[in-house]
Amino acid sequence: MKNLSLILIFLVLLLLNTEQGNALDCGQVQSSVHPCEAYLLKGANEPSAGCCSGVRSIKSSATTVDERRAACECLEKFANKYPNVRDDLIASVPVRCGVDLGYPISKAMNCNDIP
Repeated sequence: MKNLSLILIFLVLLLLNTEQGNALDCGQVQSSVHPCEAYLLKGANEPSAGCCSGVRSIKSSATTVDERRAACECLEKFANKYPNVRDDLIASVPVRCGVDLGYPISKAMNCNDIP
């Protein structure tokens, strides 16, 4: 009986996790753009392949308005981790990667306006 209870708890947790499996969270978004730090902080001439891959991943993962707005808020938090980095440099990341997020990345984004 005890094993059956544990199995049922596991199945419920698995179902809950599956329903939320596609939800974007800040940890995922910030992990995706973490490779961009070399470009933003260390003077690399171009964003790395890993940085650009992360930006593409965010774009492909954020397919609904709510997901795009959540990703925007996470990117804004990421940008604000670097108070000495210019907004134009931060905004250049998707452009230099050839990815159109549909909005510029900056330290003061209005994520509620994202369609």
